[in-house]
Amino acid sequence: MYTEDPGWILRLIGYKRGTLFFHPSMDSDGLHPTAAAPFLFRDWMKYMLNDWKFDNICTAHIGVKIGGAHEAVTTLLEKTEPVFAKLSEENKKKNPDGILPDGMHPNTNVKDDKCV
Repeated sequence: MYTEDPGWILRLIGYKRGTLFFHPSMDSDGLHPTAAAPFLFRDWMKYMLNDWKFDNICTAHIGVKIGGAHEAVTTLLEKTEPVFAKLSEENKKKNPDGILPDGMHPNTNVKDDKCV
């Protein structure tokens, strides 16, 4: 998510002008509840950053970052590394067997490497 000019609620919780951040659902139901899921997401982001030299990004819910988006996402990913480790540990404690809940499938709507 990106906000050029955060509202008072976002400022109250520490977001500054020009903030890029992951959707808050990443800490709850945004990723599969397995120990591997946070690192799989991180690695997917790293591959995307390596393969795609974008300059702008349209983000969830709030805004569009024009210019410098690749660098901003790279920085966000680096700063979020401890969060991925924390989420992995929490998931390992809650779900030591790494079993996905009913209705949650590892490759929903994916065939080969394409969304269907």
